[in-house]
Amino acid sequence: MATAAKWEDDIMAKRIRNVLITNAIALNGGDAAILQATIAILKRRFGDDVSITVHDMAAHASAKYYPALNFRRDVYSETVGWAKGRVRPLIAALAVLTAAKTQHVPLLGGAVSRMLPGALMRTLADYAQTDLIVSSGGTYLVPHYTHASKLLDFLVAQAFRKPLVLFTQSLGPFPATKRRFVLSHALRNATLILIRDEKSLRHLQDIGVSPARTRLCADAAFALAAPDLKGRSFSLDEPHPRIAISVRDWTHFAAGQETDGMERYLASMAALTGNLVEQRGAHVTFISTCQGAPEYWTDDARIAGEIVRRLPDALKSRVTIDRNFHRPEELIAKFAEFDLTVATRFHAAILSLCAGTPVLPIAYEFKTSELFTRFGLGETVVEIEKISPDAVLAAVEKTAICWSRNADKVWSAVMSERQSAFGAADQIARSLGLPAATDPVSALVRGTALQAGD
Repeated sequence: MATAAKWEDDIMAKRIRNVLITNAIALNGGDAAILQATIAILKRRFGDDVSITVHDMAAHASAKYYPALNFRRDVYSETVGWAKGRVRPLIAALAVLTAAKTQHVPLLGGAVSRMLPGALMRTLADYAQTDLIVSSGGTYLVPHYTHASKLLDFLVAQAFRKPLVLFTQSLGPFPATKRRFVLSHALRNATLILIRDEKSLRHLQDIGVSPARTRLCADAAFALAAPDLKGRSFSLDEPHPRIAISVRDWTHFAAGQETDGMERYLASMAALTGNLVEQRGAHVTFISTCQGAPEYWTDDARIAGEIVRRLPDALKSRVTIDRNFHRPEELIAKFAEFDLTVATRFHAAILSLCAGTPVLPIAYEFKTSELFTRFGLGETVVEIEKISPDAVLAAVEKTAICWSRNADKVWSAVMSERQSAFGAADQIARSLGLPAATDPVSALVRGTALQAGD
């Protein structure tokens, strides 16, 4: 089997030709934005001819919406599908890891591989043939989500002795459980972990991940902003403001709020919508990053419908629900039509900023508060755990004041985030020991991107 040192010698003599992006969920518009941006970032640094394969648990459905991308079902889904009715999933996962670990061992490797079905072997071949494995950015290594599929991906990548990079994400905290032990082992052995905020950096340090393996970097989706973006301010003096509202279902309220948390959220958003229409003369459109794809597990348009049903009949006709599926570039074009976006979905907020549209953020996870505090807009954030009609209506006033005072600074910060997002690929190149970029834009980004551990 090739050693890690042998791989490092090989990579110095060649460039990145094949990239495997894992843990993608392209049916989620926010994750699709991350995916498209990640591909753009990697190709700018490593060349347009880089071959990219995407592992997605809903590969067939995702390919329908993004036919230009090369999707394959992820290793966890293939493993669980093979195990069903045959062996326990843990035994199947161990067989997959053994196949990856013994690929170059005479006789043994072949014997183990012959146990696995063809589709699973083709998935493993993606790991074997790639130069770089990129686990998609986002928020999935947090306590309220299961980590099994991600852990298997990380362990398979490391069994093949391939470089594993976790693209820009927020993660943690990691409670003291058996899962924490395995996860900390996998993360400590990752080549590089790109994180979006200081809080995630502290969470990694808590489980023993070396600062040398981490970098602070902007969310990949900021790379989708135009380089000449002209952002706007927001004022309540506009006679008929155009307001976009992104909502979502949320089942992870803190202890004691499980039963009434979502009810308070729906009531608060209905109060906000009614106030904007009746008192401000606003034209309100519900539009979000997770809608219009029946193959996905949730549809934000359904939540929007529940909110609109709570409005007085006289107001309902003045509110629109956009129920259509939109790709990230289409969402940016849509958000550009509005004066303000009230965004619960994190990437609805980011894509609105990429469109030059001010945002009132509603935070369901710490990533939202971290981002908008960094922009100097922390006081505009409404925490979903504390949401109420009064709180969200007060936030509209605060948002108008903050954006009227700080719009230029915010848009300058958005452009810095764009530069930092593109700088992620150069951070990867440095972690692999590849030569510095000769592209002047990449060189500029490399100098401005936030770093930890240097």
